[in-house]
Amino acid sequence: MRTRTNYGSSSTFLDDDDAYGRRPRRRTQPASFAWKTECKPPYRRTEMSSSCLNSPEALNRIIFDLLCVWHDLKRPSEAVPTSDLGMSDKRETIGKIIFRLTSEIDQRINHLTANAAPTNFQEFAEEWCLLTWNLISVTTRLRGMEANEEEKGFLFKLNSQLIFLVNKARAIDPPLKENDVTFSAFHDSFATTLHTMHNLYQSLDHIPTALDAHDFAHNVTLFGQHDLYKFLEAFKAYCHVHNTALWHDVRAAQAHRMIDFNKVTRESVTELVKFYTTMMYTLGIVSARLQGFRHECVYTRGLFTEHDDPVWHLMEMTFSAFELLLNDCILATEPSTNAILVTNNLFPMKITSLAHGVLFRDFSVQIVSEEVAQQIQSEVRRQKLLEHSAPLGFFPSAALLAMKPSSGVKRNNATASADGGNTAHKKSDVNSKEAISIAPTFHSKHRCWMAKYPHLLCTTRQKDTVLDSRAGQIGKRPLFYFYVKAEIFSPSGKFFFTHTLSLPFTIATRRNQDCQVQRMMSSYTATCFWLYGAHIQDGLMLNWFDNGIDWERFKHLYSQHFKVNCDISRGFVDEDYELLKQKSQCAECAETESVIHHASYEGLQKRITFKNILCPHLRYDVGKNTMRFSIWRGMLELLQVFSDQKTAVKDLWEKYFLMGFLEHNKVEEMLAPHEATMCLRLSLINSGSVCFTVKTSPHMRRGLDDPTIMHLEPLDLKRLQAKSLAEYLKDIAIAEKIEYLMTAENELIPMEKVFAMLHLFEEGPKDQLREISSNVAKCGSVDLLHHVSFTALRVAVVTRRLEPHVSSSIGGRDMVTPPTSSNMFSNGNSDFLEKLQILMNEHNKTREDVIEMLQGQNGHDYYMLPFAPAPPTTSNSL
Repeated sequence: MRTRTNYGSSSTFLDDDDAYGRRPRRRTQPASFAWKTECKPPYRRTEMSSSCLNSPEALNRIIFDLLCVWHDLKRPSEAVPTSDLGMSDKRETIGKIIFRLTSEIDQRINHLTANAAPTNFQEFAEEWCLLTWNLISVTTRLRGMEANEEEKGFLFKLNSQLIFLVNKARAIDPPLKENDVTFSAFHDSFATTLHTMHNLYQSLDHIPTALDAHDFAHNVTLFGQHDLYKFLEAFKAYCHVHNTALWHDVRAAQAHRMIDFNKVTRESVTELVKFYTTMMYTLGIVSARLQGFRHECVYTRGLFTEHDDPVWHLMEMTFSAFELLLNDCILATEPSTNAILVTNNLFPMKITSLAHGVLFRDFSVQIVSEEVAQQIQSEVRRQKLLEHSAPLGFFPSAALLAMKPSSGVKRNNATASADGGNTAHKKSDVNSKEAISIAPTFHSKHRCWMAKYPHLLCTTRQKDTVLDSRAGQIGKRPLFYFYVKAEIFSPSGKFFFTHTLSLPFTIATRRNQDCQVQRMMSSYTATCFWLYGAHIQDGLMLNWFDNGIDWERFKHLYSQHFKVNCDISRGFVDEDYELLKQKSQCAECAETESVIHHASYEGLQKRITFKNILCPHLRYDVGKNTMRFSIWRGMLELLQVFSDQKTAVKDLWEKYFLMGFLEHNKVEEMLAPHEATMCLRLSLINSGSVCFTVKTSPHMRRGLDDPTIMHLEPLDLKRLQAKSLAEYLKDIAIAEKIEYLMTAENELIPMEKVFAMLHLFEEGPKDQLREISSNVAKCGSVDLLHHVSFTALRVAVVTRRLEPHVSSSIGGRDMVTPPTSSNMFSNGNSDFLEKLQILMNEHNKTREDVIEMLQGQNGHDYYMLPFAPAPPTTSNSL
């Protein structure tokens, strides 16, 4: 991570002081840079507290209104469009706004000179750039206007404010780190440029004749061709190298958030904002001095005219570098957590400016394919290398977008708006476009312009619905990007564009939701998982990776995906992957045949590919039905089990009552030393499910053939939705008289403690009754409502064991087993015997105990018929 400069620490800004450990540099700001110009009477700066300048929103909105009026653009708050105003009314409106602007700038300039001025260089530079660059932007737009006396007064007032800001400029801190050699070399050319400009200004006093003025113009041109050109070339080269590295860090932080759902670390974004601010500040010092120099030559001394002004060509050179610096100064924050976009589902959009102090006309958003996004990035890179900013041109959209109004009306009252779309509630009623436009808004907290809209929707897929060219082999879904283009008010008096790409995402059509969602969505989720997990970054794009990732890396990503999507803190451990390690490949999806042979498996199984996780080589057979599924499909089934609140699986998992993936043999080894113990574990034996393994106590066994360890039937999502896992745990523990639960940490916890932790104690009297009010409970009128209390029912779960045909004796006591067939009970009494057997086992009663109890209760032999000893010749005797 880059070293972060502590701007909050005290530091001096003297020109001859070395603030970051290099040789003392030449003075970059002359002690006085006030031109010998008799401006209008000096303005009086009113005192203003620092609390009034917490947000530059008021100043930004004034400048935005001025630029909109100047360019005949529609403002959101205006009653009458500027284009409908006459020229005189337009100039009057501009004059009023400039008057407000100068008053606001006076107050903020006073803040920079007061004791409450920012000591943090970053805060000072942002405020200085906001004032300076917008003063230049307004002044250059007044350049070609035939100004009256009032407008000339405004021009001189703006120039005097610009002079003051130049003289208050501070020494520049390195934007990235201390002792930056590349910054030192770049800063030397910056200092040389300032000193040459200062010498040119001093030579203005020695131009008494027109011939000297011609020579002076030649010297100005030579300055632009040599010193200024070298500085701008060094400026562009420095910006290109470090801008690329900083954007790489920001995009990596965004992509990492898609994996762990944590907030994007502000450090990477702050470093990029700091870089833009410092470079704008550096270039602003040069541009502001050129503007003041031009004002002196043209308006005060009259050496040049508006149409023959060599200084203006120098300013155009700096404006070109300014536009090149900011041609990628916006950040698209969506998608931020979910990389699957479903058609006709609403999603938000947010675009933030990373360059504070620049104003935007509008933001345009469109969806482009992966191939088009690559073209856009290549074009932006080409402009960076050619050091020339220009519009990128038209790019085809891969899907249509629509804006759903945040406050709509009923369909029968829906009205279409002039700029597309309408106020209808139904999503299908909105007007889709190739690209949508979002108006800029100012964010007071972050002190920058941004664009956001809460209700966008993708209405259709223009691209064919089949998978891309690689889908037939590996199942990859097509990838898309949001291409954002913003138009900025240029200080040159025109406009320029800045561009960016969002994180990649996939688009799932609505008809996929009508099918089996897990089967249809598995390829979409797997595509996003693999793309962000492999993380092959190319500029702002993430490239697809077919060569596979390391098994250790896959285990970490698989566990992270499980934790994030289940919203849990406990993930998988290495032991959970032993079961899957040799089941990640088959003969069809393996890269080489040798990896599927166990003899060479350990040496060659180093990586896993995208094709491996989507290959349906896992299977389970139930009767005559065979089901095949992939590793990823099994993961999705588990996610559904965990995500459903009815299952209560998440609670048991977080308490470590539920184990991960274990082999049957290992489970039996773990339970072998213990008695009356059970454990729960996750299983993919029939896709995503939960399995119980029970080891009963000795007195619960019916004979030597009775298994000591039972693996109960897996519980899938359907069963767990009908009855939660905690209730299954309680019923099985009671039925099998389980005393301990073995946790994932190999600890034995008494069942009473488990029940207490899961809040499974017996219900109170109120929970055992169900109150129902009805008018048909008793006779009478329909208006009579009667309250009836019913005893609540609960469906208990018990194990169904395979019973022997003869009675067994355990611990000297006979346990009842029902006959396999009997004419006596062929009319359905077998269910009665089965339930009676369970009841006797629960109360630890033998056959003799039950017979004795029945004889003492009734005194009639026919109550003992089912339990009477049968003749020795009967094979089905009890």
